[in-house]
Amino acid sequence: MMTRRIIYLDNAATTFPKPEGVIRAVEECMRYRGGNPGRSSHSVSVAAAQTVYSARAAIASMCGAEPERVAFTLNATYALNLAIKGLVRPYSHVVISNIEHNSVLRPVSSLSSMKTDYSLFDVVGKAQGDTEGVLASLKSALRGNTGAVVVCHRSNTLPVEAPLEAIGELCRKKGLTFIVDASQSFGCVETDIEKCGISALCAPFHKGLYGPQGGGFAAFGKSVSDREIRTIMQGGSGSASSEVSMPGYLPERLEAGTVPTPAIAGALAGAEFVKRQGASRIDRYERELVEYMKKRLSRFDKVKVYFPERSCGGILLFNAEGFSGEELAAALDKRGICVRSGLHCSPLSHRVNNTLSCGAVRASVSAFNSYSDVDAFADSLSAVLSLR
Repeated sequence: MMTRRIIYLDNAATTFPKPEGVIRAVEECMRYRGGNPGRSSHSVSVAAAQTVYSARAAIASMCGAEPERVAFTLNATYALNLAIKGLVRPYSHVVISNIEHNSVLRPVSSLSSMKTDYSLFDVVGKAQGDTEGVLASLKSALRGNTGAVVVCHRSNTLPVEAPLEAIGELCRKKGLTFIVDASQSFGCVETDIEKCGISALCAPFHKGLYGPQGGGFAAFGKSVSDREIRTIMQGGSGSASSEVSMPGYLPERLEAGTVPTPAIAGALAGAEFVKRQGASRIDRYERELVEYMKKRLSRFDKVKVYFPERSCGGILLFNAEGFSGEELAAALDKRGICVRSGLHCSPLSHRVNNTLSCGAVRASVSAFNSYSDVDAFADSLSAVLSLR
C-alpha cells in the first residue's frame, strides 16, 4: 500500500522527524536504563542517573551553565513558570517584550495575585528591531519597583530576534532578574548565560534539540542563589527526605518527583546531533531555506509574506487573499503539506503584526527539510490558489 509523501513544515511547534540516534536512545533507555534515577543504588537506577547527568552536562555546555544548575522540567512552559514564579517577587513590576508567547504572558499575568503587574517593551514595532531602539523602549518601560525582565529570544511567528547580550547588560547594571524563553533559538543560536547576564534560560527538548516531547529545562546563572528560587512543586527529590521542605540546592530543589528519563536520554542524543551538525550551521541552513521559500512565494500576487525583509530563524508567516488561514492550512494538508494556522499561542506578536483578528499561516523548517520540500510546498500552494 502506497502512502502519500508528507512535507512537514511545522517545526516551530515541534521538530519532525527526529534523528535516528534520538529514537535509539529513547528505546535503549527504556530497555536497559529504566530505573528511577537518584532513588536507588542498584545498577539500573545508577545507569539511569548517569544518563540524566550526562544530559545535564551536555545542555549546560551549550549555554555556559554548570550541570547542577540545569533543572529538568516537563516542557519549556513548565520551565518558564518555574523561573517566573520562582524568581519574581511580590509587589514588584515585570517587563516583557511585545513578541512573547502565552507561556510567558499568562504566568506573568497570573502574578497579579501577588500584587505584581507587568508592562511591555518593543522588540519590533516602534523600536524597528535595532538594538538601540529596543534598549530605549525597555528603559522607558522600567519603573522604580521593576524586578525582572522576561524576553523571548526568537519569536515563534515573526523572523525577529531580541538582542540578549545588550538586554542582559542593562539588567546587570540595574540589578534586574533576566529570564529568557529560548524555545525557538536553543540548538540554533549559541548563547552563554553568564556572558549575557541571564538569570534563567528556558527551552524544551522537542524543538531545536531534536529530542522527544515531554521534557524541557531551566538553566540558572551563577547570580541566582539556590535558595532564592521559590518552589512551585514539592515532593520526593531522592535527597533530604526527612525534611518537610524541598532541598535548598539545585537541581533537586526544583525537581519534585521522577524526571522523564527516556525523554532526557533522547535530549542527550539530540544535543549530540546538534553538536555534530553545528548549531550555527543548522541556523544558516534554515535561513537559506526560508529565503528560498520567500522567493518562491513572491511569485504569487495573492500571497502576503510578513516581514519579508528580515532573515532570522526558520520561520515564514503568510496569508493568501480569498482564504482564511484555517482554509489554507487545511487545503495544503490535503496535498501532504503540514503547516500551522491561527495565532500560534502568541497573541502579542500577532497584535504587532496586525493579524490578531485573522491569524496567519506559518511554515517553519528544520535541518531535515530540503529545497525540494520548499518546491513541493510552493507548487501545492500554487495549486490551492488557482482554485479561486
